[in-house]
Amino acid sequence: MHTYFKYLFIGFWLIFFTNPAFSRLEKQATAKFSFNNGNETDEVSKQKARLVGAYFVDDRFGNPKSAGYLSGHAGSYINLGTYSALKPKIGSISLWVNLTRETYYGKGITHNPIILTKNAPRDDYNEAYAVFFDLITKRICVYMANDSLSSPNVYDMKEFSFMAWHHLVLTYDYHHLSFYVDGRFIGTTPKDFETKFDPLDSVIVGGSANKKNIRYSFGAFDDIEFYDTVLSESEVDALYHAPNPNRNRIILNWILLVLSIMGGIALIYFFVRYRFRMILKREKERLELANKLLENDLRINRALMNPHLIFNALNTLHNYILIKNTDVASDYLVKFSRLIRQILDSNMSDTLSLEMEIELLNRYLEIEDLRFKDSIKHLVLVENVIPSAVTIPIMMVQPFVENAIWHGLRDKEGEKIITISFSLFETAYIKCVIEDNGTGRKIKPNPGKKSLSTGFVKQRLDLLNKIHNLSCNLTITDKPNGTGTIVTLLMPILNK
Repeated sequence: MHTYFKYLFIGFWLIFFTNPAFSRLEKQATAKFSFNNGNETDEVSKQKARLVGAYFVDDRFGNPKSAGYLSGHAGSYINLGTYSALKPKIGSISLWVNLTRETYYGKGITHNPIILTKNAPRDDYNEAYAVFFDLITKRICVYMANDSLSSPNVYDMKEFSFMAWHHLVLTYDYHHLSFYVDGRFIGTTPKDFETKFDPLDSVIVGGSANKKNIRYSFGAFDDIEFYDTVLSESEVDALYHAPNPNRNRIILNWILLVLSIMGGIALIYFFVRYRFRMILKREKERLELANKLLENDLRINRALMNPHLIFNALNTLHNYILIKNTDVASDYLVKFSRLIRQILDSNMSDTLSLEMEIELLNRYLEIEDLRFKDSIKHLVLVENVIPSAVTIPIMMVQPFVENAIWHGLRDKEGEKIITISFSLFETAYIKCVIEDNGTGRKIKPNPGKKSLSTGFVKQRLDLLNKIHNLSCNLTITDKPNGTGTIVTLLMPILNK
């Protein structure tokens, strides 16, 4: 799950920083009217434009109330102002237009004015700069005039389309006038004069502001920008491909959406994880309870076996007394009493140290050896483990040792040997191997008479595996030709 969040986070930032919305024009505008959210002010100088008979509509990105709309008559225009940032001697003017249709209302020249300002207070050849839609040719064009002998212009030879957004850029210096439409370079014409401006005349959008030539434009206008330098083709292209001015809000909304989705996924993940952990906890508590009950059953079974052991041991002791072998009887009684005391002490806990287990086994084997008149040889081996530092479950090994003696070695003739070895296995387990050279397991006519303690041990191993997520196991192997049995027990190392 953490890997999933990591790759989601990396993908998010790759999309975020490779988005074209983060490309920008290096040169700064001297004046800019974006009209975003109905804002009428110049974003650079904070001077306010005057919208007359205009209202706000969606811009080319679909942002509401972010473009000015004019209705194509005398009472509908935008006055941007008269200040110098709008009238650079050398400069570039960029704007977006979406004309609804041509407008024949008015008189004089057959042009619908898009943007213009005057070079002097006169009616003819007064365009300091101007962008028009030509009603006759159905094409867009730019004009600049010095006088009747010098009025350069550039026409776009492609017919203009209505009801669509178009990007228009004019650039000029002392010598040339250039025009771009939708990122396309239309052309350059010689100019060869210094651009002059009427300081009292406003920059008007959508109206001619002329008594002789009265014309208007019908449509939407947006992102009007002024630069005091001639923009290059690449810079014009950057303006044409400029991202949504509300990209920060859109990106923020996108981020919030992604975070909401991630938060929802995380919430579901942690809820499922919590529920799963609660289920595991309840299951572990149930298994631990079952293990406790099983341990009690094993203690009861062991308690039932103890009278049998005590009875046999006391009979052996009685025989030594009858034959007046008091030294052996005394030694036997001491060892027997210590064994009983240790058995009682070990029953008080669920675990015991491997050191205690080995000591119990040695005492038990010594008692059984005395009962069988020193005919049983036993050997307890420890490899790669410190007995005092290891804790194992109680009552795991002794039942198999007892079975080896009573069902394998008791009826065997000749040498009787039992070997018990303990070794560390994969750091989490103690491997115990109990090997005897007895008669082996015999097939009983009644399969119901199986060792109860062996069944209890198997059940406890299963429960310990489930509780601690382990792989404990028990295997019993018969040697060939009835020459003995090998019991391999893999037990967990438990914390004290």
